[in-house]
Parts: sequence; C-alpha cells; structure tokens
Amino acid sequence: MAEIPTVITPNKEFKELQKKLDEVEDRVERTNAEIFQRTGQKTGRDVGIVLGFAIGTVLLYSLAGALQFFNLIK
Repeated sequence: MAEIPTVITPNKEFKELQKKLDEVEDRVERTNAEIFQRTGQKTGRDVGIVLGFAIGTVLLYSLAGALQFFNLIK
C-alpha cells in the first residue's frame, strides 16, 4: 500500500500563521460590522422620514377637520 502524504508544520510557524489569520478575521468582522451599522442608520433615517410624514399628514387633516368643526359651532 502507498503511504498517505502528510505535511508537518513547525509549531512556531503555525502559531505565527494562526495569529496573522486571526488578525485578518478581526479586520473583516469589524468592517462588516461598520457596513451593517451604516445600513441600519440609513434605514432608520428613511423609516423616520416616512413616519414623520405620515404623522404630519394625520395631524394636518385632524386639525383642519377640528377647525372646520369649531367654525360650524360658532
């Protein structure tokens, strides 16, 4: 039978490589977190604009109706 080829990595080199990979992974995680945070802020702003417009419209029509009602009472 043929032997299965194996690669033996020195322990010191493996630890250095693992440390570098951990640093790269940390950078990627932070970058993704910043991207998601910015997306969330943009979405929150857009939702706030829509809700403000909706509430303003409701108040406008409510006050207009109330003014017409009070003019009829006079």
